[in-house]
Amino acid sequence: MSALDGIRILDLSWGIAGPLGVMLLAEQGADVIKVEPPGGDPFRAYSGYAVWNRSRRSVTIDLKSAAGREAFARLIDDADVLVETFRPGVTERLGIGYEAMHARNPRLVYASCPGYPEGHHLADRPGYDALIQGMGGVMSLTGEPEGLPQKVGIPIADLLAGLYGCIGILAALRHRDATGQGQQIDIGMLD
Repeated sequence: MSALDGIRILDLSWGIAGPLGVMLLAEQGADVIKVEPPGGDPFRAYSGYAVWNRSRRSVTIDLKSAAGREAFARLIDDADVLVETFRPGVTERLGIGYEAMHARNPRLVYASCPGYPEGHHLADRPGYDALIQGMGGVMSLTGEPEGLPQKVGIPIADLLAGLYGCIGILAALRHRDATGQGQQIDIGMLD
């Protein structure tokens, strides 16, 4: 038996941060269903996609359609965790925000990992690792002492957000086991 046997995760994430955190949970036994838009995850063409998105199965659902949202809502009924990496406000516009999903399934742990946290002046824009490294100042720590800032050799913002997301989900699951209530986790990459 694995540590997370019986835990079902709906994965709406793309890029690296969300998929990496979900991968860590999947490899501890969680049952992960990756929910992809029509046409598939836009990151499928990247070489790391197969690594970050392993240990899960996939389903295509058009969340912009009423039928797609209803199909997704049925998945929520049996889910323990939902992970999403949309910009703040997108899930609410789609009708799948925390409040709506928590009302449907109060035990749901709802984890968000946008580039910029809600309330940030760039929250409505996508955030990628290189942008977050620059905005966070970490690029000033690499490269030549008198040279220009340089990107860290690994996607450090993605990796740390994925790890913190995984830890937050595990803590929220423990809280849910103790109280019966799910909760919302928000790990903005810039945070």
